[in-house]
Amino acid sequence: REAAMGNASTSASGEDVIILGCVAYSEEISTIWEGMRQYFLRAGVPFDFVMFTSYDRQMEALVNGHIDIAWNGPLAHVRLHKRTKGKCISMGMRDCDRDFSTHLIVPKDSPIQSISDLRGKRIATGAYDSPQAYLMPLQAIQDSPDGEAILKSLTIVRFDRDLGKHGDTAAGELEVLRALSEGEVEAGFVSDVMWQRALAAGDVNQKKKPQMRAVPGVVPAFDHCQFDAMPTLSEKKRLAFANALFAMSMADPDQKRVMKSEGIRDRWMPHREEGYQAMHRALASEEPAPFPGAVDTEEKHRFAALELRPTVGFPNTKFVRACT
Repeated sequence: REAAMGNASTSASGEDVIILGCVAYSEEISTIWEGMRQYFLRAGVPFDFVMFTSYDRQMEALVNGHIDIAWNGPLAHVRLHKRTKGKCISMGMRDCDRDFSTHLIVPKDSPIQSISDLRGKRIATGAYDSPQAYLMPLQAIQDSPDGEAILKSLTIVRFDRDLGKHGDTAAGELEVLRALSEGEVEAGFVSDVMWQRALAAGDVNQKKKPQMRAVPGVVPAFDHCQFDAMPTLSEKKRLAFANALFAMSMADPDQKRVMKSEGIRDRWMPHREEGYQAMHRALASEEPAPFPGAVDTEEKHRFAALELRPTVGFPNTKFVRACT
């Protein structure tokens, strides 16, 4: 525990310091959380952070008491909820984490207009642990009329990039757009964040660029990141963290800079569980155990065919933030 505290510049004893875990999916993460650390210290809250290479490793640190709070994505949040039988403490989210959206993307001249039109098609997805590019889209198909039969008819081309980071680097989504542009697949799933970036960058729908469109209303909105803690977190730490977090204001220039770097539009928001119901359904059959694997494997899956596109060799990924 002492090693995890790093260089926390506080006169508080080690046991008083709130240790937060976050996943290092982008070069910006250290800068963002150093800004948050400075804010908490100025607010009189002893605080430090530790970065992890994966959400699974972070969860084990939380469950085993090595950190106090985890900055979780939706998959990690629901897995923790299952591990603790609903007793974990959820402490808040960004405003941009509410009603996160994902799109079904198809060529502009495609006849696909709805989920039912996907029957028998070849579909590209992100990594198996990506909420926005795999789990939530497939759950949307599963939840639709005749959804199980539609899933059984599909050929899924899955880009397992940056596993463990739960799609936060968006590397798999970039591959989805590439596969669509090259005609390797008939449709694919990407987050609204990545779709808007592709449009703004002129990577699609410009002269001599691939012509694509988003099919509306396919994947229902869901909630994304969340601060989670174990039920054993002391009331003192819980209140200190929450009071300081929700006191952050865009009216203060320094606080605004930090909040904007985290993708916040206006303010931190209270926790709500209803935005994770589809994820709960997606994980209904998963055992609440450490380091879970893929729901769908080459040996056992729900589709007509599953073609895996894992990372080969050392990935040359330029990380982009999928959540802001």
